[in-house]
Amino acid sequence: MKKILALLLCVVCFLSLFASCDMLPPETPEAPTDATQPDDQITDTLPKAEKWVAYEISFESEVIYPDPVYTCDMDVVFTNKETGTTFTQPAFWCGGTAWKVRVALTELGEWSYETKCTDTQNAGLHGLTGGIRCVPYSGGLEIYQRGFLKTEKGTRYFMYDDGTPFFYLGDTHWTLPVEEIDGVGGISEDLAKAYGITSQFKYIMDVRMAQGFTVMQTQPLGWYTGVSGNSWFGDAGGSIFDYGVNDMIVQKFNQYDRYFAYIAQKGFVNANAQFAYPEELIETYLSGGISAQKLEKLCRYWVARYSAYPVMWTTTQEGDNDYYGHVGCTPENNPWLMVMEYIAKYDVYDHPSTCHQENTDNTVVDNSVFGEKKEHTWYAAQYHVALTDGKTPNFNMLKAYYYDEAGKPTVNYEGRYDHFWTGTFGARVQGWIAFLNGNCGFGYGVQPIWSIVWAEYGDKSPTSDEKETYPRDYNWVEGLYSEAGQQLVYMKDFLSKYEWQALEPCFDGNEYFEPQNGKNYSAAHIDSDVYIAYFYGTSQNGHGRFKNMKDGTYEQVWFNCRTGARITEEIAVEDGFYSIPNKPDSNDWAIALTYIG
Repeated sequence: MKKILALLLCVVCFLSLFASCDMLPPETPEAPTDATQPDDQITDTLPKAEKWVAYEISFESEVIYPDPVYTCDMDVVFTNKETGTTFTQPAFWCGGTAWKVRVALTELGEWSYETKCTDTQNAGLHGLTGGIRCVPYSGGLEIYQRGFLKTEKGTRYFMYDDGTPFFYLGDTHWTLPVEEIDGVGGISEDLAKAYGITSQFKYIMDVRMAQGFTVMQTQPLGWYTGVSGNSWFGDAGGSIFDYGVNDMIVQKFNQYDRYFAYIAQKGFVNANAQFAYPEELIETYLSGGISAQKLEKLCRYWVARYSAYPVMWTTTQEGDNDYYGHVGCTPENNPWLMVMEYIAKYDVYDHPSTCHQENTDNTVVDNSVFGEKKEHTWYAAQYHVALTDGKTPNFNMLKAYYYDEAGKPTVNYEGRYDHFWTGTFGARVQGWIAFLNGNCGFGYGVQPIWSIVWAEYGDKSPTSDEKETYPRDYNWVEGLYSEAGQQLVYMKDFLSKYEWQALEPCFDGNEYFEPQNGKNYSAAHIDSDVYIAYFYGTSQNGHGRFKNMKDGTYEQVWFNCRTGARITEEIAVEDGFYSIPNKPDSNDWAIALTYIG
């Protein structure tokens, strides 16, 4: 009896953290006053959890299981006593006898919970009950004020839970766990001191949040250590698919939790890939090295650890549709299809789900095998064509995504940063083209942040294949402060002044826009009320005209895409069209016309 009481007392210490689970504790606000009772009658002693914020409950098993992720399942059933809402969140093993459930409560009020374990004799994990009071979020981060992201059929943009459109501007971190969280990342002591840097990873997150980025695009890739496919969850002898979650792998997860927690603490959405580069699972599964049953257990484990944070599932890099046919992979036997299915099976929050596509020479919307799955809710496209003077976007490809009958959101998830191809100009062009041609998001990348491995081992010889290409020997601080990062935020701020989510692309010309020279542009409109175009050629004139306009007065804004400056004036429109005037100079500019009356 004493032993059972001791275990129950341990359970209600919800915010205590075991040393083997290295996590940042969530903030716990004071409980709000219950308006239905006089203040002197309130005796609420329940632990408090803020709405939408990840909250943890710790448990201690009576048994140390061999291979616990494969041999023991633990769930926690949560029920809102006022509304009756109930859901089951998987718990996870985090080393030794330590287990946790990580949950985000989505409704205010009192919640009860009950634990269920496949080992019903384990009194430390099975049959325990308790309660939590969910209170309003007390901070200023929009993702927790409005709730996790969702998609709706026929709507081409992401939205918060309350329906507010979400502007996706992502920063890419393929080798996330290689970014030092307790060190400065290989820069000199003098440079670190000059910038006040004590943590490479946290400093990058802090700067990107201050700038206005909203998404971190992450993968758990590490240094190449002999593991085919490059999984950080492994060592020179194998990967998570070979080992399962053993003592070494679980300690890596405990460390990786710190990255997820800080990303969530800053208010970003983490568009994360699972486990490894695609070829590692493909090779292991197709050779019989892991069964579908064990793969499902690993996916369940990933969801248990990370679904209570603001996330989007991206499955794996370039896995749609068959990772270029690697070692016999086909659209039919691709094991990453199962990963998408299993992740969705255990995800009670229905986070948006996709698979990072192969480049558009191989996979687009029309031949996406993942796009056919019910779990798939958005496209993570990869198009990175050089866009120097004289070149235009691939409008046919962009039209295919926009007019896809499923009406899903599309993000240019991997722009032209791979192989050090792009500098400030290229990043700006790709961002503007994405948003004016029906995409709802853009993924930026700059060396050496998008991949520390590429920065270390890639070809650092000079290149001139694109205008304003970044130097290949940048350190990560130089990459972080490269001009395009801020310039893309200028774009975000500018488009956010309009109903960007309602913009309809003009593509290569339609009844609202008539291009003149047929190159170096993108344009969109909202009925006859808003017209926006972007011109990135060196010519200052010959931009064409807007059509189907209302007669009357429009506000005209020329927007300097490099500085964020605006040139504003009122113009008169007659006969339903307006010839676009010369750009202020030969650089890239955007123009917006808004009907006044």
